[in-house]
Amino acid sequence: MGNKKFDRIKKTLAILLVLCFVLSVTAASSVSAADSSKYGKNKEGHKEGHKEGHKEGYKEGHKEGYKDGYKDGKIQGQKDCEKYGIKEILQKLPTPFNKYSWNEYYKENYNKGYKGGYLNGYSKSRYSCLKK
Repeated sequence: MGNKKFDRIKKTLAILLVLCFVLSVTAASSVSAADSSKYGKNKEGHKEGHKEGHKEGYKEGHKEGYKDGYKDGKIQGQKDCEKYGIKEILQKLPTPFNKYSWNEYYKENYNKGYKGGYLNGYSKSRYSCLKK
């Protein structure tokens, strides 16, 4: 009877030992994966070589957004001028397309640049069309 009790304790301890080993391997691999996501980045999470990543995203995002918005606004301003003449004005700005891969700063400033470019392109196109 004492031998059966000892065998049961031995099995339980073996199962617990295997379970602890599996958990430690799983935890170690998840920590390793989390550390590797920072590879090539400084402590703030920006790419190496960029001292201030948000300012880079500001300049590039705003510039690209303005360029795209200006082009779209110019096209729409011409269409509205031909269709409505002087009667109607711009009621709503379209929402620009944002890629999922863009970082937060780039996306925010792309949208700001798009809005400004759209309004300028629309206004210039509409004005030049009505001036004719």
